[in-house]
Amino acid sequence: MSADMLVPNAVSAEFFHTDAGTAFVDLLINGNRETWSIRSKRFRTWLRRRHYEITRTAASAAAINSALDLFEAQAQFEGPERAVHVRIAEHAGHIYLDLADECWRAVEIGPDGWRVIGSPPVRFRRAAGMLPLPMPQAGGSIEELASFLNLPSRNDFVLVVVWLLATLRAGGPYPVLAISGEQGSAKTVLSKLLKALVDPNVAPVRSLAREERDLVIAANNSHVLAFDNLSGLSYGLSDAFCRLATGASFGLRQLYTDADEVLFQAARPIPGTATHRRPSATGGEATLA
Repeated sequence: MSADMLVPNAVSAEFFHTDAGTAFVDLLINGNRETWSIRSKRFRTWLRRRHYEITRTAASAAAINSALDLFEAQAQFEGPERAVHVRIAEHAGHIYLDLADECWRAVEIGPDGWRVIGSPPVRFRRAAGMLPLPMPQAGGSIEELASFLNLPSRNDFVLVVVWLLATLRAGGPYPVLAISGEQGSAKTVLSKLLKALVDPNVAPVRSLAREERDLVIAANNSHVLAFDNLSGLSYGLSDAFCRLATGASFGLRQLYTDADEVLFQAARPIPGTATHRRPSATGGEATLA
């Protein structure tokens, strides 16, 4: 079976690539535009399913790999260049927040307010572990959030709201939210709640990255990076956190090569918790760095 038959006329497909040469495809499925990496496991599985639906036989690994090679070439050599984002993007004076729902909708935020739209003018990809945001509702007040947060003062609440607003900006730089308090003051719960408001994930809070490579991989797959138990940081990771919050480039040696590099450039909002020993407090304290 030819590669063209795996993407039948009933499914509209448009191939494109990023500035780094990564190949993607826009698929119009059930009226929704979905953006997948051509080398992703999800697209490979989708091709196998299409082959089975058409032929009622299993596709060989050689056939799938041949189709992927062809689609990747079409994306890299014939398709346009587009940016692909994770959760947050900005375009033409508007901010777009990916709801990550099954209909691939996004919230468009602009000077005149916000609305939920399908097929936004920017492209989002869905990393493993991403969870959907609930459909936003008009009305309400940010003050309602205070009852869910264990914060000792009004100033701490204001700092948290400022940080949340900053996370909705695309590209940073972002302030680093440091949440400190003694054991049992709900610091981790606060970090989970804040991440869930913008970038929910099946693994909401991470342990400390062991090296810069782990930090870069996490940043490539999430918009908000929430870390727990940051009572101590090495100088190297401390510098990496600062560069990630302000927007910097990371160059890592590509696996199984001697000379090639994988380049990654991004800025990510970071909340982190640290435990300190001090007289009992009613909740975690928030500071911006």
